[in-house]
Amino acid sequence: MGHSNRSNFFWSRLLKRLTPSALSHIPRLMKFVWSASPYLLLLTTIINLINSLLPATQLYVNKLIIDQVILTLKTPEIPWNPVFIFVIISFGLAIAQDSLQELLTYFSQIMKDRFTLHANEILLKQAVHLDLAHYELPEFYDLLKRAQQSGSSYPVLALETATILLGQIIKLITLVGLLINFNPLISLFLLFTSIPTFSIGVGFSEKRFKMLKKQTQSGRFADYLQSIMTNNNFVKEVRLFNLENHLMGQWRTIRLQFNQEIENLAKKHARVNVLAIIFSKTGFYMAYAWVILKALQSQITIGDLSMYAGAFRQSQGAMQKILESIVKLYETNLYIQQFFEFLELTPKIKNPINPLCFPTFLQSGLVLDNVSFTYPGSLRPSLHHINLSVQPGENIALVGTNGAGKTTLLKLIARFYDVNSGQITFDGIPISKFDLVDLRRNIGVVFQDFARYNLSVSDNISFGNLDEYKNFDLIRQAAIDAGASEFIEQLDHGYQTMLGKMFPGGHELSGGQWQKIGLARAFMSPAQILILDEPTAALDAIAEYELFQRFRQLAKGKMTFLVSHRFSTVRMADRIVVLDQGSICEMGSHQELMDHNGLYAHMFKVQSSTYRPDLNPDSKP
Repeated sequence: MGHSNRSNFFWSRLLKRLTPSALSHIPRLMKFVWSASPYLLLLTTIINLINSLLPATQLYVNKLIIDQVILTLKTPEIPWNPVFIFVIISFGLAIAQDSLQELLTYFSQIMKDRFTLHANEILLKQAVHLDLAHYELPEFYDLLKRAQQSGSSYPVLALETATILLGQIIKLITLVGLLINFNPLISLFLLFTSIPTFSIGVGFSEKRFKMLKKQTQSGRFADYLQSIMTNNNFVKEVRLFNLENHLMGQWRTIRLQFNQEIENLAKKHARVNVLAIIFSKTGFYMAYAWVILKALQSQITIGDLSMYAGAFRQSQGAMQKILESIVKLYETNLYIQQFFEFLELTPKIKNPINPLCFPTFLQSGLVLDNVSFTYPGSLRPSLHHINLSVQPGENIALVGTNGAGKTTLLKLIARFYDVNSGQITFDGIPISKFDLVDLRRNIGVVFQDFARYNLSVSDNISFGNLDEYKNFDLIRQAAIDAGASEFIEQLDHGYQTMLGKMFPGGHELSGGQWQKIGLARAFMSPAQILILDEPTAALDAIAEYELFQRFRQLAKGKMTFLVSHRFSTVRMADRIVVLDQGSICEMGSHQELMDHNGLYAHMFKVQSSTYRPDLNPDSKP
């Protein structure tokens, strides 16, 4: 009774694992492969089908050779010619089989390369299609990491496995056709002895997948530690503070733990798999002994003995290959699921069904009406109840302590996020009604953490307006406007000089020079709205003053937003908006705010006191 219960439990677990959902993503993957290379997939399948028919044919021809040789030895008057004809046929089959296998390998490699390119392209398109809200969540980075790992290898592995599975099924069918003449039950017997290996493979595939999934976050942390030790942005501090051994120790601890977990699982798998292999081999040799007995009893010929022995061995091998392929498909299905989960993510910021074009010329301007916003995953609002109207051509400065919500406000204006409540409008039209590409084409932004591309100077500037990517006159004018042309022209290759040290011949810029490149990128834009978020933090006071004098001239007629901690710059704005803990607490010109003697006046006097020790920050203006 106990044995029966254990047997039922074994089969129920096995069938549960192999429900249609366990391989649910394989059909979708095949469609994916077909879209990448339909003709090669069809050609590979045909070659695989033909190649799978040859082993059984070869076994049968070898049987004919042996029987013909024995018959000729027993009956000398029978000519030898048929033997050599069969040998030539066998030779031709062997050449055909090897040639088709080489052809299959060649086409499979081409198809794998094309599909890998296609899969990675789809993954990259999805990554850049998703909006900033996804990038705020750690869970997103875990899924992205798993999708990158799965997308780069497992779809190709699934493709190879499916091809092998199809070929082995056809091969087994032809071999079973030979074995039926001997005993119809022999194939079921060989299948039965292969099942333990199959079941063990399925179980350990699931355990391996769960282990690797659990390791994702720690693996990302180890990768980050590795990047710290190899990235130019960290190299100075790592050396200065002697962090090498500390970081290496943390990295090594994680990796050693991973290796130990993998080793323990592999050890368990090997131990139980040995028993399954012994069981499988026992089944084969029992069948082999059976066919030898039949030959000794003269119930079959020596050629039949050779054919059946080969068919037993190859059919059991084919069965094991089929079961192994199903196990691999089951395992790859688990990983591919992560790849498709990533592809199924949808951006939260979407184009409306019938998007409107952004106004060619703003008339009434921008209005933020009772706007509140909380970042995904955060409990504390970053902005609440913001009310602000900005006229076309008006120059607005945003001031406040770190974390007051200045950059968040600018991100909402560029619609990197949607507000949680309230509304943002341009000329009375809600921002969500505009085409996203057109909206952002009309908003030029330089953030404090602007991108520093390890590409040419020309690329770094022209990325501000790809429509004018090859317009050198416009690129050079943008550099002049940003005050960058002087040092650019002194570089070895001028505007074609590679920046950064990642690639040979690259030239590293100072922080101030990089910021001028970032500003030049903004000046490339034909946008009606310019946003400068701490764009001059690396410039000295004189360079910043000169830059903003030029900026005021260049930005005439455009709506501009400026974030800066230097009040010498801020006071040049038409209007200053002061934020504190996510709310607007003051608004007005420099003089109006100084007269009000609130937060702005206090911040101004604190900063001024660093230049004028005689000035008391707590005194009234």
